[in-house]
Amino acid sequence: MQTQTATIGGPSFFLKNVHDTGASLSDQHRKELSVVLSAFRSLRGDKRAHIGYVTVPVTTGKRFYDVLPREGVLTREELAVKRGSAFMYEEIIKPNIDESVRLVDQLGLEEARIFIAPSVFEAKAFGWTDDAYMALWYRVIGEMAGVHKLADGWAYSYGGLREVFFSLLLQYRIIRRFTLKAAIDEYSLENFLPGMEPMEIQAEVEKMWAIRIYDKDGEVTLPAALTECTRVIAELHARGFSVNNLFPVAWNMMQIPSFSPLLGDPNMRIHDDPGYRQAQKDLYMLCKKVLGYEAA
Repeated sequence: MQTQTATIGGPSFFLKNVHDTGASLSDQHRKELSVVLSAFRSLRGDKRAHIGYVTVPVTTGKRFYDVLPREGVLTREELAVKRGSAFMYEEIIKPNIDESVRLVDQLGLEEARIFIAPSVFEAKAFGWTDDAYMALWYRVIGEMAGVHKLADGWAYSYGGLREVFFSLLLQYRIIRRFTLKAAIDEYSLENFLPGMEPMEIQAEVEKMWAIRIYDKDGEVTLPAALTECTRVIAELHARGFSVNNLFPVAWNMMQIPSFSPLLGDPNMRIHDDPGYRQAQKDLYMLCKKVLGYEAA
């Protein structure tokens, strides 16, 4: 894996090299996604002041990585062969959903805000893939959420890691009016911010930039998020699990500041942040362990 710098084309270049959901969605899933989004968009008014999104594990998460070794396997496929799909639902998915609903309900009691629990939404009957779900939640985060809350263990979830990465792309203005085309292509955001004139889009994008991420201990900054996901990746790799899906997300997260238009803003410049520098160093070391060669 080669590092990229802001001189190699800027944010649009960066987005086009963050391969995510867009290419994998079927035409049918895109149509169904539009129908679901129309229901969300029926909520009118100052949505961001009243709506929060909560990242929770569903099919993976920490519970997933605790159950697998207990059953003597290291992958979802091995678990399915040994125990069957019903076992995974009862031991991992259902407990994750139940726990997440309790968390989101509690957040709703503590704050004057409506929180979206993605674990409640189910489109299995329509054959939705993980990428179809992600395309939905990216739009919900971008168009509606004022805050992004994280359940404990969020970095053990591939979907959770991708959601946090997306919110950081907003915070650091990687996604903005002049990069929307690239974002639409990579994140399947067709018809994003529909029916708006250019200046209306600019005003809406500026609101998107204001999203903030929190866990139970307070605000989660990019250095904190990078530190946590790097820690989790190192732990899982040491335990013998494949981290080939998690590692690229962390690597791209590390590069966000270099592609941000805020690079020159002293209040947003984090390259000298001790936590960021340590996480960067740890990721470079992991690159050699995980991929077998040193990063450039």
